[in-house]
Amino acid sequence: MSPAVPVAAAIPRPAQTFFGLVVGAKQMQKTIKVRVGRTKMHPVVLKPVTKHKTFLVHDPVESCVVGDWVQIDSCRKLSKHKNFKLAKIVHPAARFFEEDTGVMHSQASVDVSRMFKKDEYKQPSILEQLEMEEHKKK
Repeated sequence: MSPAVPVAAAIPRPAQTFFGLVVGAKQMQKTIKVRVGRTKMHPVVLKPVTKHKTFLVHDPVESCVVGDWVQIDSCRKLSKHKNFKLAKIVHPAARFFEEDTGVMHSQASVDVSRMFKKDEYKQPSILEQLEMEEHKKK
């Protein structure tokens, strides 16, 4: 009689699994940059301190955009700096298409200050508000 092998032992599991935020996409083909944070207690101050590390992750279908919350798993070395692959997108960022070019963006990847002039979204001071109200009354 042969010994029974548990089903869980037959499925290889990744050595490491992390959750992180995509901070870079579309600079390299099939590669994203993921920022993973880890919280530890400071030994002297006894307050939580967050340390961050960025990993280059293999994204075979290029489905991630900046701002996605993803799960990454370790795998064999794919290149000089890529040791992780994308497991799944846990929480996707808001996506929209640019009408002129048809390029997909996320809210985190767009620089809002370039889209609007600075004067348009600047809050007027109290004196400017009073002057505008007096001007409207005339």
